[in-house]
Amino acid sequence: MSEVPAGSASVLSFPVRYEQFAGRLSNAELKGRGTLTIHPEGPSYEFTGAPRRLFASGTITLTFNAAEIANVVVQDDCVQFLTRRAGSVRDGQLFVFFADSPLFARDIARLLPTTLDDDFVATAQFHDRLVAVAGPQPPARSVTNWIIGLNVAVFLVMAGVLGAGFVEVADIMPYVRYGANNGAATTDGEWWRLITAMFLHYGVIHLAMNLWALFSAGHLLERLLGRAGFALTYLGAGLAGGFLSIAWHGDKTWSAGASGAVFGVYGAILGYMLREKHRLPAGIFGPMVKSMLGFVAYNVLYGFARSGIDNSAHAGGLLGGFALGWILALPVDAEIRRRDTPRRLQLAALAVAALCIVGVAATPRFDYRIAEELALDDLNRPFIEREAKLLSDDEAAFASARQNHAREEYIATLENKLIPFYRDWSAKLTALPLAPDKRTAKQRHALVEICRLRVAAFKHLATALRTNDPKAVERYRADTAQIAAAIRNLSGR
Repeated sequence: MSEVPAGSASVLSFPVRYEQFAGRLSNAELKGRGTLTIHPEGPSYEFTGAPRRLFASGTITLTFNAAEIANVVVQDDCVQFLTRRAGSVRDGQLFVFFADSPLFARDIARLLPTTLDDDFVATAQFHDRLVAVAGPQPPARSVTNWIIGLNVAVFLVMAGVLGAGFVEVADIMPYVRYGANNGAATTDGEWWRLITAMFLHYGVIHLAMNLWALFSAGHLLERLLGRAGFALTYLGAGLAGGFLSIAWHGDKTWSAGASGAVFGVYGAILGYMLREKHRLPAGIFGPMVKSMLGFVAYNVLYGFARSGIDNSAHAGGLLGGFALGWILALPVDAEIRRRDTPRRLQLAALAVAALCIVGVAATPRFDYRIAEELALDDLNRPFIEREAKLLSDDEAAFASARQNHAREEYIATLENKLIPFYRDWSAKLTALPLAPDKRTAKQRHALVEICRLRVAAFKHLATALRTNDPKAVERYRADTAQIAAAIRNLSGR
């Protein structure tokens, strides 16, 4: 039924805006500032403003009669209504404008038609029931807000304290050492990386995009599933994304970010909507499903268009979230939720436990340990830096050693610098505790052998220079050839 509020017998005018300052809402046809004029005859409602069309200029006027306005909603200074014009492209479109203050917005709304269609009423009643069933949601008790805060705190520690970088990655090692997900590291007993990776981000833009998506959908899912159900879904979706990332990428990537869990939030909303579709108003089900599918489609296309995005983690999170949203879905009814929520939480927890068991069993294993690789790299780094200068100096000194007056000095360099250097390197490599059956131990063995050959070669060279013994020269040349072959073998060439 359509009703028109009783108003003034005179023409009324109000200044309005057609965009929200620094916001996302805007009018589809008008822009800038304009005027709403209400004529009591009819009544009719005229909106004047600049056209939003490209290259358009001047002003235009859009006029609605009372029968063409329905479902008026006021939120702060924003007023919006549904347009009804049969046969027009404007039929069923949302018309949005902004008053100078929330008070003016309410005054204007009281002068607009009060027509409400059935879908709108059902949607409003659903929202009211959901708020009543979910109970008060103070920001300090919101799981969504706590997750957002924890992500920000971890980012500040990583960027500001550990030097990972704010805008982009300045150093990958904090991610490697403190929690990014990698097949070789995670499956070597560091399963905690599946959780820590959810809170690490590669730069502030990565962080902001994930947290914006979480903020946009997290509070709704928290009301639909409850705080415990939401937390379990977020965790389970993140784990599903982590396991699938390992299965897909193996040890080829260091995956980090909340996006797998965030995809799970959207997947869970979709799962809830599909299971409860017969109990949901059309005004909730249709737009929400379209929104969720649109989010998924956009991010899938974006993920394939850009390199460096872990689409497998997104897919795993989406599927895990969908399954948990389906399991935990209950009608918006207080009595049903009190009765069935504990059992549904148990089922969801069992599903997450089963996911972990299957994930741990099915993910591939690798023939090295990240901790040992890092230890070997840390040990080798200072020696490699010193070796480059020593060998460069050695080449220059060797050229001078052909002259008799420089020969003894060069022999002293061999015996007092180069030979002790490689002996020290070999001793430290040998003392490094490594699992004997892993790839790192084999690399260590190859490096120790190269050090041994270097020592032998320099000894033979010193003997050749002192004695002019052709056999010592031949041994030196043979050692040099073995060193070159060992280096090629170590580097895989």
